[in-house]
Amino acid sequence: MARVQQSNQKKKPTNQKSAPKKAPTKAELAKTNARREPSKNEILFFRIGIMVVLVTIVTVAIIFTIQYFMNKEEESAVFEDYIHITDFDLKYLTYYDENSGVYGDFSYFIGLEDKEEVLRLINANDHIYIYFYRSSNLQDEVVDKIKSLDLEDVAFFLMDMDRYESIFTDQTISHLGLSQDKTQVFVKFFVDAENDQDRFTVESITRTILIELGHLE
Repeated sequence: MARVQQSNQKKKPTNQKSAPKKAPTKAELAKTNARREPSKNEILFFRIGIMVVLVTIVTVAIIFTIQYFMNKEEESAVFEDYIHITDFDLKYLTYYDENSGVYGDFSYFIGLEDKEEVLRLINANDHIYIYFYRSSNLQDEVVDKIKSLDLEDVAFFLMDMDRYESIFTDQTISHLGLSQDKTQVFVKFFVDAENDQDRFTVESITRTILIELGHLE
């Protein structure tokens, strides 16, 4: 009887493609790439660095502030030998009293020990001169001219506009034409003038101020 032979050949494996890998999610990346926490020493050095920067900034600011005020004091010292007036002095020197129709109330200075020289000069002169300047912006030509004059017996007073902001808003002295945008103003007050037009002369231009000062030579 014939023997049936069976095929003993092995089946070739079928080619199966592997499934594509999924991209890792943000959460998975965060787990695998977790940031390293800074150490105590690193935190300490960071804080020290911030403190050094802050101290440096504050120190520089203080130095500039001190230099600013030192410069202002040096500039104001240019007129240290001259009589300065305050905002109150100015008001009583020049304001207009509607009740009496008179400019100025010189009685304010009577009995004030530090104003004895002011009172003496305004009582001895028909004209009062006031030079308003800014210590932060001195006009050298005018400064030199003033220093060349003999003003011992002249009612000549000065005021630093950088120190008295109230003079720009006081309506009782608005006729003086003072303004914050001006670096200087020269006022001549003729006490016994017959009319108001001749009573005050107000100049702010260097050239005209020098001319007015020349009349005091």
